[in-house]
Amino acid sequence: MIFIANRRFSCSLLFMLAASLLFSIDSLGQILIGPRVGGQMSWVSYDNSQVKEYYDIEPLYGYFGGFTVAFRVRDRFFLQTDFVYSRKGKVIEGTGDASKSDPELEYRSITHHFDLPIVYRMDFKGSFGENLGFKYFVGLGPNISYWWKGNGTLKSGELLESHIEELEYDVKFGGTNENDDPSILVIEDANRVQLGINFATGLVLEPTGGGVYIVDFRFELGHSYLYKESPAQFSNITFVDPVKGRNMGFRLGFAYLLDTKVAQRKKGKSTGRNRRK
Repeated sequence: MIFIANRRFSCSLLFMLAASLLFSIDSLGQILIGPRVGGQMSWVSYDNSQVKEYYDIEPLYGYFGGFTVAFRVRDRFFLQTDFVYSRKGKVIEGTGDASKSDPELEYRSITHHFDLPIVYRMDFKGSFGENLGFKYFVGLGPNISYWWKGNGTLKSGELLESHIEELEYDVKFGGTNENDDPSILVIEDANRVQLGINFATGLVLEPTGGGVYIVDFRFELGHSYLYKESPAQFSNITFVDPVKGRNMGFRLGFAYLLDTKVAQRKKGKSTGRNRRK
């Protein structure tokens, strides 16, 4: 029931944000666009409590990059949309208790995504001293993510017995491992389109020379399972990647935006030369 309620909440939030943009498009005062890059720490949260009993789930440090479009909806409100490539993942290790899990286990999963986070933010004014002003904001919105591909590495006691120190693998979505290739991880029911929710806060700097600098910090709360029914499996290897896990993460991002409305950037400036009478 909680899963269904969260799904309805995410869909409703996305609908409201889209409707807000459509109904206010005629009154937009600013349209800002520019590059966005940053670093992130991601991990996977599992519903099954036994996963934490048998394994240690560690974060994976990655990065993202793309561009941002921000629309001024009202005086203090912006609708900000990012289009980014994102490198996420997780690290699963044995607990060290040989009776529960393989103490040699180290499973590193790297997932490559194209993300479309949408944040509806509210800006507030602040200042450092008397001369240096800035804005800070809080925001909330959905994240739509497409799981493009995956890869990683696996270490285990089982592999060491076969004189393999580390196995590099690639992910295959759907089907079977026809050739029993140990370097292929098969995911039968991958959920490649995923939903999540972003919580954001940050600073906006607008120097006199032009352009807008944004530094923000976000928490991504994953909603959709990566896969729900069938665990990800290797051929002839005992370890399987557990089911019912959701992406989670913290992001630190930097963006440099320019106002696409030239008249807004040049407002108050003279474009002609003074003529002498």
